[in-house]
Amino acid sequence: MTAETNTLIIERFTREFLTTGDAALAEEFLSPDIVLHFAGQQQRGRDRYLAVVAANADTFEDLVWTVEEMVADGDAVAVRYTMTGTHRGEFAGIPPTGKAVVAQSMAFYRLADGQIVEERAQLDMLGIVQQLGAAPAA
Repeated sequence: MTAETNTLIIERFTREFLTTGDAALAEEFLSPDIVLHFAGQQQRGRDRYLAVVAANADTFEDLVWTVEEMVADGDAVAVRYTMTGTHRGEFAGIPPTGKAVVAQSMAFYRLADGQIVEERAQLDMLGIVQQLGAAPAA
């Protein structure tokens, strides 16, 4: 697969899957053995990935991931996202506040045979916690 093809896959993945968490789309976009690196942890498997996406959607009502920048090279695609949503579920031990949040995120995807086989993601956790009032603003 070319870098251009991988970019198109990640664009569709963001637009169609991250907004819905649809299990049928997960089968199209995610390898059954996908490895997710996030928050100092490594998680494995499509079902686990689906659980993470569902938890995000439950925590942040009206969750939207907007691509701000995307760069591809070979089997890798790097994306800078803006995440927006309304805090309706517990997040990092913080009970729902009803507050709107906006956060920056970066994700690095590795693809093989048209599917994502690995993701390394970094979300601005401190920024979110500050917006929820659980940490002093800088």
